[in-house]
Amino acid sequence: MPVQMSMSAQPHTACLVHIVDGDLLSRSTLSRALGAVGIACRVHSTAADALAVLGTGSSCIVLRSELPDMTAIEFMVEASLQGHDLPVLVVTEQGDVDSAVAAMRAGAVDCIAHPFAVPAFLERLRACLSSGSPLAQQRDRSRDAVRRLALLSRRESEVLELIVEGKQSKTIAWELGISIKTVEVHRARIMEKTGSRSIVGLGRLWEAAEILRGRDMLHTLSIRQPVQPALMAATAS
Repeated sequence: MPVQMSMSAQPHTACLVHIVDGDLLSRSTLSRALGAVGIACRVHSTAADALAVLGTGSSCIVLRSELPDMTAIEFMVEASLQGHDLPVLVVTEQGDVDSAVAAMRAGAVDCIAHPFAVPAFLERLRACLSSGSPLAQQRDRSRDAVRRLALLSRRESEVLELIVEGKQSKTIAWELGISIKTVEVHRARIMEKTGSRSIVGLGRLWEAAEILRGRDMLHTLSIRQPVQPALMAATAS
């Protein structure tokens, strides 16, 4: 894997890339390649080492699909639980399509099969750095959804929950003990306060808020705990 530069040699001083790879030769090669184009990096032989030092100054993670202490998917789940939403480039083995698909479903920005030419790696990394993390983008959407839903009154929230369950105004009125006209008033106010234009839009807003609530609950219950197989399966599906 000879080091050849296809990216500009202009320094990228604002970047800090974490290379997480159990193979010493691979770590060294990628580290030299990044140094040659002015990108700062830190190398880690295990996932635990990398998770211990991830911080706000980090820009991207280059992650081997199989590490000595966990898989790439387990790493991404744990990093998310710790509040890290960095873009991830996963390095898979040649022909391992299943690992690549699972990594993308788990939130990786891109995958590249090893062995690869260094110029191809640098191009993928540049795209990864410029794209941002899908998990971070989802978190931003979720936070916006929570903020908008917080504008609703308690009764409006109750009506909204029944709306997203697919219930009609007549059923909602019966379940809440109010008139159909009152339900319609609540629906109109919900649409206005949330800025939604349709029931489908309301449903997406509700789902985005639930994603953040679920992640926050997982973080509260699971911080410092091992990743559970059920969580891994849910993340990969």
